[in-house]
Amino acid sequence: MIKTLANIAITGAALAATLPAHAQKVQLTVSSWLPPTHAVVADFIMPWAKEIEQATDGRVTLRLLPKPVTNPAGHFDAVRDGLVDISFVSHAYYPGRFQLTKFAVMPFSGNTAVSRSVAAWDTYEKYLLKADEHKGVQLLGIYAHGPGIVFTTSKPVADIDDFQGLKVRVGGGMAADVAKAVGATPIAKPAPESYELLSTGVVDGVFFPAESLVSFKLDGLIKHATVFPGGLYSDTHAVIMNRDAFARLSKQDQDIVLKLSGRHLAEIAGKAWDKHDAEAHKVLDSGRIQVVKADDALVAAVRERTQGFEQVWLDAAAAQGIDGPAALASFRSEIKQLDSQ
Repeated sequence: MIKTLANIAITGAALAATLPAHAQKVQLTVSSWLPPTHAVVADFIMPWAKEIEQATDGRVTLRLLPKPVTNPAGHFDAVRDGLVDISFVSHAYYPGRFQLTKFAVMPFSGNTAVSRSVAAWDTYEKYLLKADEHKGVQLLGIYAHGPGIVFTTSKPVADIDDFQGLKVRVGGGMAADVAKAVGATPIAKPAPESYELLSTGVVDGVFFPAESLVSFKLDGLIKHATVFPGGLYSDTHAVIMNRDAFARLSKQDQDIVLKLSGRHLAEIAGKAWDKHDAEAHKVLDSGRIQVVKADDALVAAVRERTQGFEQVWLDAAAAQGIDGPAALASFRSEIKQLDSQ
């Protein structure tokens, strides 16, 4: 009997060894530094994970960890070093590291997260991938949040001078650049710390897309909001994967993951942001928060103070051997086309 069982075990092991790689099941861990109810997690990462599971007939599954493996800015290294298989990172949280992504987040760039996200990925893939800014990980895609808004607790921002002396929480990146340019004092902190910063008076306001007003429960603290055509700024995120984890997948499943990444990933992420932006605008329209629509004078003043950003980016692109003017023209043309749909 023992000998028979041993023979069965040996035979089973031999059969398993000869099974095609695409039959192997792989579970990938996902770490999120945003709460599970946030647009990025609830309406993007989790539905995207379901798409991958279905497309691979259950061979590849994504498991969202109950808590983040590290702080928000630590997630790039956590993925690179194999602490977690997949995550997303905010480019703004890495000063000086992802300078080329700023083409997609300059003031007045686009009216929706979908248009920003899709155009950002298409442009990045065509012109900027060769710079290898995400070295050390498998880049699955890039997306952007919606138009950036100025939210304040004490006074409204209706004139360029209203920025003077204003302490604002920013993630970093373009938001910090804009804050400095218009005369505000940027305080770079991760998004989840915003409620505490506002409630304790450490900051007078925040630069955020509309969605964050609700996602971080700031609507009870914010008294004023200033909206700009095309947004005051934006931020891009990257979805990244550990290279060894990607290598564990069969060629068939690698191809499936890549097919569901890139432009597809940008589109579903952008739709998630826009959905939650729309819900937050209902709060803004309720009358509980004073909403200021930036007039021509304010827009012109911001343009004047931020006009040098484009040349700084073009210089950075040129240093990497990238055709910056062509990339910007392509991005803006696609944004215009997508925003008009």
